Amino acid sequence: MRLTDRYGRIIKDLRLSVTPRCNLRCLYCQPLGYEQAEPPGVITVEETRLFLQAMQQLGLESVRFTGGEPLVRKELPQMIAAAAELGIPDIAITTNGLLFARKAKELAAAGLKRINLSMDAVTPEVFRSMTRGGQVEKVWEAIEAAWALGIRPVKINAVMIRGMNEGEVIPLASLSLEHPLEVRFLEYMHLDNSEPGLYRSRFIPGAETKARIEAHFGPLERVENDPSAPARVYRIPGAAGTVGFINPVTEPFCSNCSRLRLTADKKIRPCLLTELEMDIAWAFEAPNPIEALTDAILVATNRKPAFGNTLPTLRERVMVGIGG
Repeated sequence: MRLTDRYGRIIKDLRLSVTPRCNLRCLYCQPLGYEQAEPPGVITVEETRLFLQAMQQLGLESVRFTGGEPLVRKELPQMIAAAAELGIPDIAITTNGLLFARKAKELAAAGLKRINLSMDAVTPEVFRSMTRGGQVEKVWEAIEAAWALGIRPVKINAVMIRGMNEGEVIPLASLSLEHPLEVRFLEYMHLDNSEPGLYRSRFIPGAETKARIEAHFGPLERVENDPSAPARVYRIPGAAGTVGFINPVTEPFCSNCSRLRLTADKKIRPCLLTELEMDIAWAFEAPNPIEALTDAILVATNRKPAFGNTLPTLRERVMVGIGG
């Protein structure tokens, strides 16, 4: 059975947040003063297994475990193992990488297939400012640990913010020259409840970032990829890796969206950029939880909107509480 929404989009990808906690305070994700604790009734390993089983029956092809920072959740390896035991072909995490090197072998043994790493700058001082205290060296350790264990692909996510890291575009793109990395440049989304005028002054269109790269390296070569994927992928001629652009604000890709999200407090979010969410905690307690979860997933999918709201808007949840 293939899960489709009312617009005919096939829903095959899941973003599953295992915690809203994070060991960094990146300005575009978690505003200062917005502290996250583990929510009451946070999703358990067994509940993760049940939800994945229900999604699998509906055609799930990919699950990406997110946070917050998923590696602060000690049960993450067991959650990954649950996905692997169910035979889900694509199992990934989105992480800031700070804890990855020390846990990489356990995660790979559990069934982790690929990794998305947040790396908004190459320059240590800029990285520290963007993340409010992070060490870019830890991200490099994570990259090397992933390569050593055969985890592929390794994707780098960089959120571009004017006045902070636009000078990092060329150094970041250059990482793809000699390394088999997928370096993706993301437009800054208003998911941090920043003041609208400040947000607009910091926003950098993806086309501007691409033009900056082409002015330095010459025309980029287009690389075909899954049309439901958010990134448009290119290669610097002769490069070992690729560069990609995720432009949800200036080039929305809602018409090809294939994703559902489940928050750590067990709410399905059919769309990242709306407040619509559906509490399904009750379904895990039902006499037949798989049947109840399947019904809940079908209802939530039917409520998936045609488009999300990318305008500056006061959000009930900021990015760290939703899941990447």
